[in-house]
Amino acid sequence: MMPHPTLSRAPATWTAAEYLKSLSALALRMDMEAAGQAAQEIAGALLAGRTVFVAGNGGSASTASHVACDLLGTCRVAGHPRARVVGLADNPAVLTALANDTSFEEVFAQQVALQAEPGDLLLVLSVSGTSPNLLRAADAARAAGARVVAWVGVTASSLAKHCDVCVSVDSDDYGLTEDLHLALNHIVVRLLCDGEPRRCGPS
Repeated sequence: MMPHPTLSRAPATWTAAEYLKSLSALALRMDMEAAGQAAQEIAGALLAGRTVFVAGNGGSASTASHVACDLLGTCRVAGHPRARVVGLADNPAVLTALANDTSFEEVFAQQVALQAEPGDLLLVLSVSGTSPNLLRAADAARAAGARVVAWVGVTASSLAKHCDVCVSVDSDDYGLTEDLHLALNHIVVRLLCDGEPRRCGPS
């Protein structure tokens, strides 16, 4: 059997090594001050009993769901009462109703406008930082008196002008950016646990 042409040029071990080297280098170049400020904003909102809304498209939507899961679970095990986290892409009935009745650009903004209150926080995740539905959601959140945090890939992101804190991974690589957005989530988790890692226990 002939070897796969792609694998013969780039063996899996080489690809794995190059990917992980790129990931670690990008992580170390990240603005640590911005990363810490974003984590403090999110943790502070939760500890104050405010609602944290999370939104993203595509792969970032699944990361947003992961964020919502982690934040709620961490608040439970760390003993923080009344944590409220809403994944704005998690209800397909709501999402498709709003897309059908208004437009896809409004699917997050409409939810934020209906639910957000002063002191709440919207976290938006995007590789490009230019998605119209996220830009409109950020504007709706600020109009409601909520804070806005963005985790983006590209540094020159449109979202930076629509939020209070913007953390850029400084990459247009979807894989690396989405991996580091999840790392930013786990920084918030560790902050909620007083700087300690959240460890798995016996099942």
